Amino acid sequence: MPVSKPMTELHLRVVGQTTDWKLLLHDEPPTEDQLVGWMQDGAVARLLVAEQGSNQPHVLLVNFSLVVSARVVATVRGRGVTF
Repeated sequence: MPVSKPMTELHLRVVGQTTDWKLLLHDEPPTEDQLVGWMQDGAVARLLVAEQGSNQPHVLLVNFSLVVSARVVATVRGRGVTF
């Protein structure tokens, strides 16, 4: 599998958590309709992601029945501030 740079971040708020999960996506980002469907159906989705600080992708299974909010944003490179 060729190593590529993530171009999109998927931010998920999970039941019982006070902060979002930030997933660096290597695949095409899910559409708003896909996210809505996964959350409504409680689907488990297979996403190709990388850990923060790494470009080595791996598959992560996400149970969207536990997700209460989701947003897709362009990946920000360089030094940043998290609030």
